[in-house]
Amino acid sequence: MIQPRILAEISADKFFGRDAELREIERHASSVGHSRGLALMATADGGASELLRQAYDRLFLRRGDPVPIYFAFKQSDASAAGTARRYFQTVLQQYIAYRRVNSAFSRATLTFNDLLELALPADYELITNLLEAFHREQSSETDFINFCFALPERLRAAGRVVFPLIDCTAIGPSREGLGVGQRVAEQLVNYDGPFVVAGLRRQLNELIHGTDNGWDAGAIIRLERLREPAAAQLLESLGDQYQIDSNQVTRDLIVQQLDASPLFLTEFMRAAHRNRTRLNSFLTCQQLYVDELLGGSFKRHFDRMLDLVVPNRQTSRTLLRILYESAMSETRKASLWTWKKRLGLASPEFERVIDALHVYELVNSSAAFIEVNSEIYVWMDYLRAHYRVEVAGEARARVVGTTLLETLERAPQTMTRKYRRDAALGLRDLMPQFNCQRVPASLLNYRSFAAAYKGEDNDTIESGLDAETELIQLPQVIQTAACSSYSSEVSCERERCIVAQAFEAAEYTAANEVVWLAAEIDAKLEADRELTEEWCNRLTMLARECGFERFCIWLIAPEGFSESAGELLKEREAFGSSRQQVKLLSARLQSELRPAEIQADEYEMVIPMGGDTEMIAANTVEKIARRINFQPEAINQIKTALVEACINAAEHSLSPERKIYQRFVVSDDKLTVTVASRGVLPAQITGPQARDEGVKENGGKGRRGWGLKLIRTLMDEVEFERVDDGTRLRMTKYVRRSA
Repeated sequence: MIQPRILAEISADKFFGRDAELREIERHASSVGHSRGLALMATADGGASELLRQAYDRLFLRRGDPVPIYFAFKQSDASAAGTARRYFQTVLQQYIAYRRVNSAFSRATLTFNDLLELALPADYELITNLLEAFHREQSSETDFINFCFALPERLRAAGRVVFPLIDCTAIGPSREGLGVGQRVAEQLVNYDGPFVVAGLRRQLNELIHGTDNGWDAGAIIRLERLREPAAAQLLESLGDQYQIDSNQVTRDLIVQQLDASPLFLTEFMRAAHRNRTRLNSFLTCQQLYVDELLGGSFKRHFDRMLDLVVPNRQTSRTLLRILYESAMSETRKASLWTWKKRLGLASPEFERVIDALHVYELVNSSAAFIEVNSEIYVWMDYLRAHYRVEVAGEARARVVGTTLLETLERAPQTMTRKYRRDAALGLRDLMPQFNCQRVPASLLNYRSFAAAYKGEDNDTIESGLDAETELIQLPQVIQTAACSSYSSEVSCERERCIVAQAFEAAEYTAANEVVWLAAEIDAKLEADRELTEEWCNRLTMLARECGFERFCIWLIAPEGFSESAGELLKEREAFGSSRQQVKLLSARLQSELRPAEIQADEYEMVIPMGGDTEMIAANTVEKIARRINFQPEAINQIKTALVEACINAAEHSLSPERKIYQRFVVSDDKLTVTVASRGVLPAQITGPQARDEGVKENGGKGRRGWGLKLIRTLMDEVEFERVDDGTRLRMTKYVRRSA
């Protein structure tokens, strides 16, 4: 059954690539009793508004509490009082529509008298009182604005829970609009219920943290452009809808050239429909693209942005010149001082202009430099074309012709990059999975891997890797970026050369900080010493240029490395792998993530430290273990291990709250018990010996010194680790069926 549209502009079955985000919003709607909100941080063309409208439709049709409310700021909002009035009526109208189970009321044009007539008998007195208060509060503008924006809390106080979905993406660079948005956020901070605030990602932090009370978002969704498979789905769906003739190659080109932007893709296909353009060749695609760039939807999109940034026509032409000249420079940036001098604006206005460009992601600004965002094809093509027409004064026909030639020449290169990227191993997705796992050392050493497994089948290789005793502990990677983001000297596709900042053993100290520099290199056979040395030198130079004190080089060649290249890697203390090794490594990391995705029964409980409360935990785990048919002896072992873990947590943790957090996860063949406490460990028990042999207190005279050893003998798997806010002990026991 296809979900009917209420506020959404796109049919639910054609809204691609946002299922995870929709589920997260739905989950947040059910978290009644939690006052912290969900922040939706979006790019300017990421489709945040449509995502909220889709969420509204889903929640409206789902029924039950809370009542969804969608409110969007508009650039046409003239005053704070006018916006407040519209907010009040929107909340009240959508509340009544939901209660009446009539979606038509959500989008109808209704008066306050209409709303009163439509209210259910159970809501009539409440609506009457709210409307009377609305008219009464208009004597003071400040009180009136606060009253309107506090309506969700007033409904909550009356026992009606609403779920505000606040769309701030249209606020843009307007300081007035931002101020009104902050006033809404201030009221939501005090709202004892779930809510979502969506906005441009470079502005939302200012909006939510600029409130008087401050708002620490409990959860964040980062809404980027679509992933390529979802963008391809969207494009194909639009093609079917508008009956546009295209093929796989041209669709791939369109997705690449439009940066998988749902806004640009939709507008492009609508233009093809209007112009009855067949998109079955590079030529027809690029002809339409240039038309949209110089006179269609793409032009209007960037024109609107720049008009909001700089309304003055003369200043706008100056800005276009500075943007173009900065973009065409080698570094694509210029100093803040240069920009200010050339624009000739007073400091407050200059700061507003730069902030607006930054918010719209047309530039990246810092304290000293402004860099034009060159990663968006459409923006850069717009900038080049309109500089030539509006500033350089070139004939429009000539600009159209040369732009079409340039885009046609670029098309094969664009597709080549796509195919190379598709063939890449995906280091940007792989390396963030590094989280202190221990993996077979041969996966990072091609020569030893080849000596042991060359010519063997997959089952034999997997068995051999499982049996290896020489292991390497991966670091905990906290951030990854393309090498080209650090230095233009490293010429390689973004997905094939990665800088990964990390900590060894997840210990956040300067001594444990390390940077992994990983690169896929091209070689038809085993990479030779010369090529390997070239890349080692290149990445070493990058590390020195960036000031990385400790770094590790990891090179990946399709067929591995020659013997002499392997010797060089050993001399440089660098890692070298083949594609096969990386795929094996990726599979192992994925297999460790998979158990968390299995839908297992989960139980959680919190007990205070001391007072024999560990016996409560023991009784609980006994009941859980019996449910999955553990033998009596195994149940006693689990109970003993849990009691020991709780006592250790109480005696060794410097927890300020004196609580122990427990989680029991049940699957078909095992029970996993996690015992955690918050607070730091004493310095004398943070070393390796503490993990392996337990901790002796009072100079070794305490009875708890053998705690961790005992737990290891009782359970099948035991893992002790320090986490951000304390310690965690994870214990697993497998069910052994009787014969």
